[in-house]
Amino acid sequence: MLGAVGGIAAVVLAAALVLRLPTLIAPALGLLGAEYATFFALRGDTVDVRAPLYGAAFLLVAELAFATLELRAGKPEAGLVARRVAILVIVALGGILAGALVLAAAAAPLDGGVALEAVGLVAAVGLLVGLGRVAVRSR
Repeated sequence: MLGAVGGIAAVVLAAALVLRLPTLIAPALGLLGAEYATFFALRGDTVDVRAPLYGAAFLLVAELAFATLELRAGKPEAGLVARRVAILVIVALGGILAGALVLAAAAAPLDGGVALEAVGLVAAVGLLVGLGRVAVRSR
């Protein structure tokens, strides 16, 4: 069942790229996200340690799909593709790192009490906000 949803998502994404319809990229990504969410829900209470990798791959698929359609519009400036690739790799690696830190924090024992948990939550949110600002500045 889940493989069928992933297959449909891949077909919709391929159609978006072949037909040059950027409006189909979001539904394809939505189907991929729904497939993973359903998989996660069916697994129960276990934490998926691969979630940061999935998130980075999801980001890469989305960015590369939109970049493919942009590149078909014309020839990019010299060095633009290299800069975009470098930024995308940095953001994806940052996302993996942030996700791994959040998973590590989630797996830590709660013996420190509510105060320690609040500090960890603030640190995780601060890290995500920092990564978001870096991503916005890089555009």
